Amino acid sequence: MLDLLQRGGNETFRLIEREPRCGYWSWDLRTNEMEWSRGFFDLLGIEPGKLTPSFPAILQVTHPDDRRAQAEVEQIIREASSIRRKFRAIWPGGRIVWIVCQIIVLVNPDGAAENALGICSDITALEDSLKPLRTADERYRALVKASGGMVWVARADGKVHEVLNRENFKGESSEALLDSRWIELVHPDDKEKTARAWADAMRQKCSFEIAHRLRQPDGTYKWQRSQGRPIFDDSGNVKELLGINVDIEQRAVRSDAPDASRITGAQIRAARGLLRWSVMDLAKASGVSRSAIRRLEEVDGAPANQEPALALIQAAIVGGGVQLFFSEAGKPGVRPS
Repeated sequence: MLDLLQRGGNETFRLIEREPRCGYWSWDLRTNEMEWSRGFFDLLGIEPGKLTPSFPAILQVTHPDDRRAQAEVEQIIREASSIRRKFRAIWPGGRIVWIVCQIIVLVNPDGAAENALGICSDITALEDSLKPLRTADERYRALVKASGGMVWVARADGKVHEVLNRENFKGESSEALLDSRWIELVHPDDKEKTARAWADAMRQKCSFEIAHRLRQPDGTYKWQRSQGRPIFDDSGNVKELLGINVDIEQRAVRSDAPDASRITGAQIRAARGLLRWSVMDLAKASGVSRSAIRRLEEVDGAPANQEPALALIQAAIVGGGVQLFFSEAGKPGVRPS
């Protein structure tokens, strides 16, 4: 079979192989004899005449991590299946060369494989150029997993077309989150503000962050923090929206909770903002003096010492309709109950 390719002259054939760094082999499956072109010898880093061409000889110079996959090639060929396969060859001296082979199987009238032809080329430069991209992708996916969030990609029309790391997201399947169906999973009370945040981000070409409740498989709702950032094309138009959803569902603090001392000054201020209460309003609701409330609010974090007044303030805030929550990884917060 190789003779057919070389009929135009050995020098011409050698030139065709040398310029794109390619090579060819033929394999008679009836006699198990192989022929390699000079270019294929070069791809493997072997001097012609040093060994008899054979499939085991190819495996001998194949990188250990690729030998198992390579060993499957013979069975695939004998089943009369064409195949495309890439592998690494280790040259004398340790240099590693990436080779890709398109293997064509020729069959007899009965459909049995008789001959195979491999057309191979050196793709080391391509693989080297892709290595930084693969490394960056691996790091990105590892970071997504570590965050415990669900990453999604949406088109400019707001339709989600890709969902990553949903195994860390205790929610619906990815199919339910695709296209525009994701909005149906949002709590009815949060749909309007969530859709508006998306629309505003697309119109103003800016990022957004919003907390909303998302329906779970059991029908309950859990709080999620959704953050999105636009990706622009060369003309400055939004072509995609890249975002992440993180579960922020935490235990709500009740008025009888034993850990009232954890309430922070920032939470008290934020709760008053949600309730539209002045310091005087909170003082009336809790029975704590205005001066004590102002003193506690001056510190963003929790007070260093036990403060009996905090339990009264907490009861007033929770009774007014605000939940206090404490994230295991992050800052304490507040939200409407």
